[in-house]
Amino acid sequence: MSDTTQPAHHTKHLPVLAYPFNNVAFHLVQRDDGISNGTALWLGAQVLSVYLSVEFKGKSRKTIETGTDNDASVLYNTAHPKAIELGSGIGLMALALASLGYDVLATDTAHVCASVLRSNINANVHLVPGRVHVRELDWGVDPTGWIWDDPVSITSQAPLSRRGGDGSGFLAPPFDLIVSSDTIYDTALVAPLFETIHALSALSYAPALSPPSSLSHIEPPIIYLAVERRDSTLITAAFRRAGEEWGLLFQRVPEKRLRRAGVGVGWDAGEWEGVEVWRGRWDGVTGAVK
Repeated sequence: MSDTTQPAHHTKHLPVLAYPFNNVAFHLVQRDDGISNGTALWLGAQVLSVYLSVEFKGKSRKTIETGTDNDASVLYNTAHPKAIELGSGIGLMALALASLGYDVLATDTAHVCASVLRSNINANVHLVPGRVHVRELDWGVDPTGWIWDDPVSITSQAPLSRRGGDGSGFLAPPFDLIVSSDTIYDTALVAPLFETIHALSALSYAPALSPPSSLSHIEPPIIYLAVERRDSTLITAAFRRAGEEWGLLFQRVPEKRLRRAGVGVGWDAGEWEGVEVWRGRWDGVTGAVK
């Protein structure tokens, strides 16, 4: 075990990371098992967690949703805002958001959930004020088949004995925030990822629902994605498709804002070169349920 906030590519060999964050230290198991990229820490999660810790800390839910802080009358919402993470990996981002007061639904493949994610969350969740629930989520499953009251998986048919009664203890839409990091690296994953984000946005946005839900929001949730630009053509095409096909409109967070938030402090120059953070929201129209 090693105390570390080194760039992830320097710590792949460590089976356990003692990772300081927001006045606590998470102990995160990672595995280099050759089966999945999601069982180890990656740079995008490091960069996004640092940036959002500064961007969100001490802000009200309304401020986070609108991106402004101009209304002095904004009151802090006593209920925890809800976030869902796609591709949670070893759990750093989910725990980081929970440390900021979010209730977080951390999702990944069955293999990642079973090998690292669920155990890492269970071992660290007592350190944070927010709840963190872990669920399997297969991006290839049609959203009409999603199950929100199952304790293991959103996208696999659960036996009735595993289902959760009225579902009141489970995290489910509407969500205030959607996050994902290190998940745009293969062309084959682009459509499933953005289709999933689009569906989650629609489920969290009152005008898109029929019938409308009183719990849903008057605006779609904010989306933050962290990517590593290894293949510039792939990344550029992915964000273009996000807007054209799913109405997911993104803008890149300027690098200077990331640096002001403390990203890369203590690292050598160039250690996080190519890592980008993008902020977006569904336009509320494209692909909406009629």
